[in-house]
Amino acid sequence: MVLISAAAIIAVIWFALTAWRRSGRRWRVAVVECLRVVLVTVAIVLLWQPETTYHVDSDRKGEVVLLIDRSGSMQTRDVPSEFRSASRQEIADGIGEDAAWARLDGRFKKVDVSLDEGRDGSSDGGSDLGSDLGSDLGGALDRAAERHESAVAFVLVSDGDFNRGRSPVQAAAEIAARSGGRARVDSIPIGSADRLPDIELVSADVPTFGVVGKPVRIPFTIRNWFSETREVTVSLLQDDRAADAQTVSIRGGARFDGAFVWQSDQAGTYALTFQTPVIESEMNQENNRLSKTIEIREEKLRVLVIEGIPRWEYRYLRNALLRDPGIDVSCLLFHPQLPGMGGGGEDYLASMPEDPAELASYDVIFLGDVGIAEGQLTVEQCRQIRGLVEQQAVGLVLMPGTRGQQASLLPSELGELVPVVIDPARPLGVGNGTPASFALTGAGRRSLLAALDDDPQTNWAVWESLPGFYWHAAVVRAKAGSEVLAVHAEASNQYGRVPLLVTRPAGAGKVLFMGIDSVWRWRMGVEDQYHYRFWGQVIRWMAYQRNMAVGETMRLSYRPDQPEIGETVTLRASVMTSDGTPSQADAAMLEIVSPTGSNQSLRLQREDSQWGVFTAQTQLDQYGVYALTLRHPTEDSTVTARVAVQGRGEEQVGRPARRDIMMEVAKVGRGQTFAPDQINQLVDQLNRLPPDPSTVRRIQWWNHPAVLSAMIAGLALFWVGRKWAGGV
Repeated sequence: MVLISAAAIIAVIWFALTAWRRSGRRWRVAVVECLRVVLVTVAIVLLWQPETTYHVDSDRKGEVVLLIDRSGSMQTRDVPSEFRSASRQEIADGIGEDAAWARLDGRFKKVDVSLDEGRDGSSDGGSDLGSDLGSDLGGALDRAAERHESAVAFVLVSDGDFNRGRSPVQAAAEIAARSGGRARVDSIPIGSADRLPDIELVSADVPTFGVVGKPVRIPFTIRNWFSETREVTVSLLQDDRAADAQTVSIRGGARFDGAFVWQSDQAGTYALTFQTPVIESEMNQENNRLSKTIEIREEKLRVLVIEGIPRWEYRYLRNALLRDPGIDVSCLLFHPQLPGMGGGGEDYLASMPEDPAELASYDVIFLGDVGIAEGQLTVEQCRQIRGLVEQQAVGLVLMPGTRGQQASLLPSELGELVPVVIDPARPLGVGNGTPASFALTGAGRRSLLAALDDDPQTNWAVWESLPGFYWHAAVVRAKAGSEVLAVHAEASNQYGRVPLLVTRPAGAGKVLFMGIDSVWRWRMGVEDQYHYRFWGQVIRWMAYQRNMAVGETMRLSYRPDQPEIGETVTLRASVMTSDGTPSQADAAMLEIVSPTGSNQSLRLQREDSQWGVFTAQTQLDQYGVYALTLRHPTEDSTVTARVAVQGRGEEQVGRPARRDIMMEVAKVGRGQTFAPDQINQLVDQLNRLPPDPSTVRRIQWWNHPAVLSAMIAGLALFWVGRKWAGGV
């Protein structure tokens, strides 16, 4: 390229000399040809993209950004002995005011991040580093790096406890990498890495609503953070009046899971408080009390029992439901010896309900030993039952029998709801010469469905003592997504023990499979004690979601029924018109009032027009009771619900400081970890940082506007010169 450039310049010079000689060596031509040589030479040089570089010393000050955590966990008092009366927050605030910062080199300036500054830079009362709801240390570092590009150091003062956003370790590593080592991340961990001596009332699982006159079982959990065994009294208060109490002994570092059984004989909303006394040496006195609310309602659940021949299982089940004052039962018999469908008695139906709205009024449907056949269920009725379960949250109980009629349901749409795989070669099931028994699984021991006694140990013994069964369905295995509560105690196959009591969610509803036909034998020697309790629990468990909030034309449900702070809640509304047809509106509006009184509106989109189902998702970020009001999209009616958000808040007092997190932040951020009383050492480290390197500036002459203008001016001068020299 050098040779080509030199050859081009030489050729232009030769051409200029030739033109000058031919003109008779006139001086005007000599001037014009010299200008030509200069322009061509400059153009060739510019093709080499010449640049000029020079250094400019920076006069800006580097920023030392101090980020102080002010989340709820910083209220813990577990600092060293000389600060015994101070909380983590007070120690952290003292770091920001330490006199050692005055010795910071004049090249730097300390910047305190305003914790009242919102994420968008506006003052909205929020916090970059945290609040009572949670802390996002990684996000705080990211936002600080974006706002302070000239920072040479970020100093994070925290206990390392974060529960939102990404890890601060990852954020610190990215800061160091992006800056090429120019910025570092230091950390000052606050708090003890050991758990405080404490009695913690961890949880109390109060249901959203209960029924008048029906006992409510309320599990609770206590944790003993002392090193020695402690005797603790747990009290249950109803509207601040003592209702029950239990005294338990808990080993050091262990937990205790217990339960209260409580009931009310009057409808209304009750405040239930669980509390333990504060022990003198207990460091945290804020986690000894939990308050929850429960709504007690008058109950009237509707149950439809469909059976073929009235076997003993059906007869005792029907009697149990008829005697339950909270259940309105309807029965439909497909008995082949009857002149038509139905049965005798006021509780019998003459035929299967044809109106979808009438069928949708039932909360739970029992399917006995029936199937798709002439004089029994039709394919369309199976499709309707499936729609009720998935869209209207109706519970479905499958109770196969020795006639094997339910095998005909498997190819239908209902077959997809069955929570188990049935052996097609044995539709009539398996008979036993000797009585067999159930064995509870781990899920069964925890399930309220299988709670025949309030004491877990006694409950296990009750299940072992139940009278055996002589027949069971030929189950191969449970389907994926199902929960097995009880299995055959002896029979097994290549998949393990044969599952006999299995549940499975299906859309908005639930399905229960009972693989024996002799639950009625549980009455032997104890009458109705276990038989009535089991079926009563099944019905109320299956109808619970459906009856959270009920109006004349609307139902509103939500999952989970006891959400934690920040957890996603799925809302589901079933909306009918006053004439009983599903609403065809595009959306329904839900008004949400938070525990602090703030309002927001949520749009529920139509999901299924056939059943009038509307759904949406949201997050509830405050502890306490939210009030939900669903408005009918086309009529003047509403239905209300109350959602109790659980927890004391994501940020809790008393948890150990995450010193490992803070040390890793400094390690990957190419900084150091300092103690709260080592601010002098931190300032000395910062003062030894090298000066901000000078900035390298470049002038690209080949791309400079002045050079471009000069070339244009030179060309113009060249053409004018040619006319002046007589060349044009």
